[in-house]
Amino acid sequence: NNPSKDFVAVTLDEFRANWKYNHGDDKMQSFLAKTPIFVQWDDHEVTNNWYPTEVLVNSPLYEGNVSADELYNRSLQALIEFNPIESEFTYRSQRFGKHLEIFFPDFRSYRDPNPDNSNPTLTDMMGPEQVAWLKDGLKSSSATWKIISAHDPLGVVTGSEGDYDSFGNEDPAILGRELELQELLAFINDNGIENVVSLTSDVHFTAHVNLSPDRAEGGFTDFKPLDEFVIGPIHAGSFGPNYMDTSFGAQYEYEMGPLSLGYERWANLAPEVNELQSFGHASVSETGELHVKLIGIDGSVMYEKLMTPIIVDNSDSSSSTVASDSTESTGSLELPITTS
Repeated sequence: NNPSKDFVAVTLDEFRANWKYNHGDDKMQSFLAKTPIFVQWDDHEVTNNWYPTEVLVNSPLYEGNVSADELYNRSLQALIEFNPIESEFTYRSQRFGKHLEIFFPDFRSYRDPNPDNSNPTLTDMMGPEQVAWLKDGLKSSSATWKIISAHDPLGVVTGSEGDYDSFGNEDPAILGRELELQELLAFINDNGIENVVSLTSDVHFTAHVNLSPDRAEGGFTDFKPLDEFVIGPIHAGSFGPNYMDTSFGAQYEYEMGPLSLGYERWANLAPEVNELQSFGHASVSETGELHVKLIGIDGSVMYEKLMTPIIVDNSDSSSSTVASDSTESTGSLELPITTS
């Protein structure tokens, strides 16, 4: 846009102005006119890597000491005003026919402080009420695929020592927020919940990550392998790929970031290096196959994976899993995925 945005939002009116600026872009207007969206927030709706109770001390972005909670309340109000959100915003789910249910957790509003994420004791990411909600939703869902729209990654490390912002912390031991993730993975395994996939963002590169008990270094292996697709930036600087946390055996099956092209890992390359700008597309066929594509902004497919679901047969007490052979016509579903 011209003129460009030249302020850091502090007041409610400034957070509203952020949305007005973004919605003033012709391409954004065209996208919103053609594409249904589900809004999910993370740190940059407020300020980088913030957490509840944080006080921003001597930050170059603000005058004096600023309460992150005050910024959070103003930012959330502006977000709700500018987006058509019917239900409680913070965490919710959406069902689409027979084959798909998407869970939108809130990894930002209920977390414990980032500096606690290397503690040997539990550090909340979702908090007990939200964990219970997600467990219940995954267990009760009859959808073939249960997609967790995880706006912070499960296996990729974000932040650094003293400010690890997601679950991982570059230590093979299961620490801090990873204890909450361990609880969730154990629940999925113990209750025979199949076809759980994570779609994530936050980091500014493109990847497919797989978590597997065969590679887990944290001493916990009673969980099902889980695929996580990292949707890269579409109009922001690129960096990475980030380091992995090996507690749950996370490894890259595909990665594309500055380091992949010979740049420094933390180069933060401008969007004009368009080989590193991307978006995602996921579709579910009538027979329940999930097809995930990571796509460059020129439309080329950077990486794709076609997944056949495991179908749980609950017809008797000796439940078993069988490959999907359903021919019931329920219509295909397509989900474009973007992150800034």
